[in-house]
Amino acid sequence: MVSYTREKLRRVLKVDFVRFCIVGGLGFVINFIILVVLAHIANIPVFIAQLIGAEIALFSNFMLHNNWTYKSRKSKKSFTTLLTQFHATSWPAILGSSLMVSLGVNVVHLTKLVALGISSMIALLWNFAWSKYVVWRTITEQEIEEIGE
Repeated sequence: MVSYTREKLRRVLKVDFVRFCIVGGLGFVINFIILVVLAHIANIPVFIAQLIGAEIALFSNFMLHNNWTYKSRKSKKSFTTLLTQFHATSWPAILGSSLMVSLGVNVVHLTKLVALGISSMIALLWNFAWSKYVVWRTITEQEIEEIGE
């Protein structure tokens, strides 16, 4: 029973979307902690605090995606190229999220946690699609041969 459960868990953890969500969940926690600390303790405006928290979480997410989520994908891209592409495709979601969190907290009077949760769910599919199909896109054997020519 234990080995069956362990094997089932291993198979689930091999699914890119599951790994993506685990990494994203950790990023959410990092982002939220930094947002609360900066907004409440440092008295930084929510929009700026969210941008800072999002950037720190984004870098953490990139490192985990590169070394775990998409580790098995064949890519000829350099670390710098991957990092640049990840940031370029993620920043529209970060700016949108920061705006949504700021409006949610300041206009709609949501808690920071609820506002960040709503904005994160909206950004989830955008970020997954860009990271899987653009940044860490699987390269076929034919494409590898063409690159070498």
